[in-house]
Amino acid sequence: MPRTKLEKEIRHARTRKGILVPMLEDLFQKPVEIDSEEDVDWLTGLFTTVQERQANRGGVFSPSQLSSCLRHVYLLKNHEEHGISGHATRSVSAHYYFFTGNFLHAKWQYALYKLDQRINDPNIFCLHGVEIPILSKHKDHGGTVDAMCSLYQEPMIVDFKGLNVRTFQEITRGYVPASYVIQLADYGMLHNAATRGGGYKISRALLVSENKGGADPKHPLALHEHEIQIETHLPEVRSRLKELRQYGSEKEIPPPECESTTTIQFTGCPFRKFCKEEVRDIERERKRAESKDAERLAVAVPRGRRNHRSRRNSK
Repeated sequence: MPRTKLEKEIRHARTRKGILVPMLEDLFQKPVEIDSEEDVDWLTGLFTTVQERQANRGGVFSPSQLSSCLRHVYLLKNHEEHGISGHATRSVSAHYYFFTGNFLHAKWQYALYKLDQRINDPNIFCLHGVEIPILSKHKDHGGTVDAMCSLYQEPMIVDFKGLNVRTFQEITRGYVPASYVIQLADYGMLHNAATRGGGYKISRALLVSENKGGADPKHPLALHEHEIQIETHLPEVRSRLKELRQYGSEKEIPPPECESTTTIQFTGCPFRKFCKEEVRDIERERKRAESKDAERLAVAVPRGRRNHRSRRNSK
């Protein structure tokens, strides 16, 4: 017999996992709206901060860049030195992608603000801030943390991602893209270095993913959280950071890390024209390798099963 909606909700409440997402699900038991002048002021402050950050970005490489393509990060700082021109993207899909991302972050940051108001107990949940800038001691590496919260008195970095249905489902099964892990571990490393000798240390970060395909019975807010242990992934972060700084000291352009000319990472890159032929070569090589692998596959032809019983009977 099919379960009723109430039965499904009860079952979900008993089986749901995570720390932050269950709190947000409880928050949305009632409408989450803009209720007061204080809410308006908070949102105005948020968008003012975002505007200022976008106007002043540049000059440093960020954790999100470190996790993607080292060539892109390197050229952002050194393209003029190599006589390479950057080109503004005219890709509609790329602009839509980043536009949507800005407002996705804003709505969940506002939800955290309302959650802090609703719970009103720092022993359970406390929002320390959103859009928090963070910079390395070398002044060449930094970024902006989506949110910093304390959950049951443990401080954590929270990062929101909007994902397509396929990637969201993969993350729910534990297959998290390495780029996201590197990014959050890098944020944790930067924060802990900046607060060394004082302040709170971050040991865990939460990757909170939103399914762009919408909600389902297991994810009524279309959200899933994945916990990332900072210390576990620091060797990889430091390795990429060391590699990037070495390219900088030797004034050598890193190889491209894009594998296709059709991805958002490539179409939204200002140096795509410089990389285009190399990335096309990578695409061709990958297709040749896939074709060879396909040729090696042996096709098993099913054989008819022998009827031993008939053979015995025929004797």
